[in-house]
Amino acid sequence: MKMLLFITLSVLFALSCSRVHFNAPSAAAKFEPSVENPKENQFMDGYNYSNGGGDRVRAVDYIPNLAEYNMDNTISYVCVTGIWLLYADANYNVANNAGSNYWVFGDNFCTDVPAGFDNMASSLRYTGAPDQWTGDTINLYLSPFFAGGEEYTYDDLPQLNYNDAAKSLIVTGCNAWTLYARSNYGGVCMCVFPGDSTKCFPGFYTTEESLGDLAGQISSVRKGCYCDNNKAYPDNYGSLTQHNFEMQKAKIPV
Repeated sequence: MKMLLFITLSVLFALSCSRVHFNAPSAAAKFEPSVENPKENQFMDGYNYSNGGGDRVRAVDYIPNLAEYNMDNTISYVCVTGIWLLYADANYNVANNAGSNYWVFGDNFCTDVPAGFDNMASSLRYTGAPDQWTGDTINLYLSPFFAGGEEYTYDDLPQLNYNDAAKSLIVTGCNAWTLYARSNYGGVCMCVFPGDSTKCFPGFYTTEESLGDLAGQISSVRKGCYCDNNKAYPDNYGSLTQHNFEMQKAKIPV
């Protein structure tokens, strides 16, 4: 019988894939893991057998390489609190934007990994606020399907660090955000939304097509919808499904 593997992760940083956010230091404290209410913190348990059997890895932060924890290409079942993204390649598919991925969210939500992604995960990370997955944030990714580098904020941001670079994004919380083509909330605008504003389910904009004319053109963002004539709803809008799998090679040329 295999020995149960239990791993609790400390904070991990990968320069090419690190989270970038720009807010006042006092506001940034909101993103520290909660000590008083640890059950509210995002975490994921990954198992190498279906129905939660075998070895386990517990993620409380980013894991750019599951091989370092002897769990590369082994995860078959997950239990999550929060919003978690799993990738077929190390470093969040940064070197292979056509790699497959899988995302899953909920409160203590457990499920078998889809057959097409079974035993494929090589890296994983959460999105949104680490201590409140239903909190309002916008998370922008430099490649389709949330691959590679990222930038996030929970406040208005008049100038993105990665200007004109986002090709996919995730809206968390209950409220809409407005994207702008120019800094300081100027130029062409578009409202983006959660998947369900009542349940505060995240909204997944997976590709450049999901973002329309603003794909690779976003320079500033602010919370709320201030562009009534241009609204784009997420790919999972109105869906109650709490996980999804993408075989990207069928969609994006390598």
